[in-house]
Amino acid sequence: MSNPSSGLSLGGDNGYDGDYYKARWSETGVIEADCLLCHQPEYNYKKRCAELENLNFRWAATSGAGFAMVTGAVGRGEKPEVYYDKSKFDTDGNIIVHIVPEARNENCLNCHSKPGWKKRGSDFTSRNDVHLAAGFRCVDCHEAGSRTKDERIRGKEVHQFGKGDDPSGSVRNDLDDTVRRCDDCHTSGYRNAPITRHEWFPPLHLEKFSCQACHIPARSVKSALVQASDVYNAAPRITPPGKHIWTFYDQQMNFWNHYGELNLFTAKDKPTDITRPTLIKYKGKIYPANRVHSTFVGLEKKGKKGLHQLFMKDFYKMWMEHRSAPESNYPELKEINDDNGDGVLEINRPEEIDAIISASKKHLEKTGYPLEGRKVVYVADSRVYYSSNEFRELPKHDYEATLYASVYKFSHDIYPARAALGAKGCRDCHSKESPFFFGTVLEKPFGEGGSPVWKTQSELLGYNGSWPSYTGFAGLVAAFFKCLTIIVLPLLFGHIILDVFSRLREGKATKDFDALEKVERFNDHFRAQHILLMLSVAILSISDLFIFSTRFAGAQWAASLSGALGGLNFWRVSQVLRCPSHNNCGISHYIFYC
Repeated sequence: MSNPSSGLSLGGDNGYDGDYYKARWSETGVIEADCLLCHQPEYNYKKRCAELENLNFRWAATSGAGFAMVTGAVGRGEKPEVYYDKSKFDTDGNIIVHIVPEARNENCLNCHSKPGWKKRGSDFTSRNDVHLAAGFRCVDCHEAGSRTKDERIRGKEVHQFGKGDDPSGSVRNDLDDTVRRCDDCHTSGYRNAPITRHEWFPPLHLEKFSCQACHIPARSVKSALVQASDVYNAAPRITPPGKHIWTFYDQQMNFWNHYGELNLFTAKDKPTDITRPTLIKYKGKIYPANRVHSTFVGLEKKGKKGLHQLFMKDFYKMWMEHRSAPESNYPELKEINDDNGDGVLEINRPEEIDAIISASKKHLEKTGYPLEGRKVVYVADSRVYYSSNEFRELPKHDYEATLYASVYKFSHDIYPARAALGAKGCRDCHSKESPFFFGTVLEKPFGEGGSPVWKTQSELLGYNGSWPSYTGFAGLVAAFFKCLTIIVLPLLFGHIILDVFSRLREGKATKDFDALEKVERFNDHFRAQHILLMLSVAILSISDLFIFSTRFAGAQWAASLSGALGGLNFWRVSQVLRCPSHNNCGISHYIFYC
């Protein structure tokens, strides 16, 4: 930027390139993460942030590490000066600093705690996480350097941290799943982790479920479910003022003055809000997640993919002008009302959609924004409105609410096994009262009357109560037994019918039964055996009717049937007897008993 041949100007528009727009890099320096940010326990983040607010980017690390006091602020047109603390240096001028080889949790959470709270409802405390309660550190799972087993990030001083695989993540996707997984520890006993066997759990469940789906049954911290940028939010303590156009709703669709609360709370004061995660299907497995919804006013450019959102300053200015003189400045905005009575405006009626599009277009024309080849649109989740009666659907994944908001998987705040789903038996999921299939998830933030529209969790997961289909080995087994049933049953009934005809024919041919030789077919021992066998098969058939209903996940009739007369835990009156080499042969042997 300091080189005239670069074509960049200090504080200029610079072709509206986001990296250089209004930037003053040659004066401010650049923002970089420094080593001590993680490896110095006493690092002062408040001082670092103060320098960043003053646009003293080049000096932030020096101040944060406590090496010196910095005066002056680039943001105020001043030249910063550095006054070093000589006690931090030895007689040869070498720095004396406390460095730890592995970052402490507090250093990680200085950056990750607030976004983890807002996006995922993460608490990062021993109160809600069995690993933190056991004394684990972030770097035990998010390993780096020579300690990690993944060759993609393994190597001395290679600062590639183990990362997960987030549906909304687009940074270093080539390093997805380099973090230690649950089974890395809980199948090998790494670091004394308890070995999990789930002997009572059907194998198909383990193929379809992530560990998190059962071991993160609830969230205890409030997080945003909806972020709307289409109306003016008059809540108090929101700074800077432009953020009044952002409106947040929590997991129950209650208005949440998020920015206002941030002025009062730190990450240590996260508001509690016990909620059930939304379950999504991602890459073949079910995960708990926060599926964020979004509404905003955007611009569609002819021949270009994607939509642009109006600049915050433009949208804020339009609403402020309207509020100052509602009769003369964009009077159509008076159509937008608080229909649901929660104290905040929302857009849900056709008149309101037309009003926000019309007013936004007028404002852009008034400010001289080039609209040639562009259309002002209103976006509500996956629907793009050109007017209240003309719209198109946006493409999206099944696990997304919209292409223009994020889906955040949950991996932290792991509950202990005794509190996980399934600890109380099958009824934790396979009952009408369970939120696993019949809990509600948000489908649309604002429906008629401004109220949210919900649907069942089973609808989102695609469990509509229809006949299940299986693939792989399970599919081959299912196909085999279907064919076997089709073949055996007709043969069995044919045998019975032929036997009946044979007996009738023999009966007609022989009238004098007393003359026949009598042979004892069953003694008392055989009779007892067959009676017991008949009872066992009869009870097995009856009980299987109730267990069979679990195959129709998401159907109310199936949940009613499987929960009848004591529920699945009663009807699964079976005991697994394992052969000595069961872990190798993979065969379960069942014996029925009463």
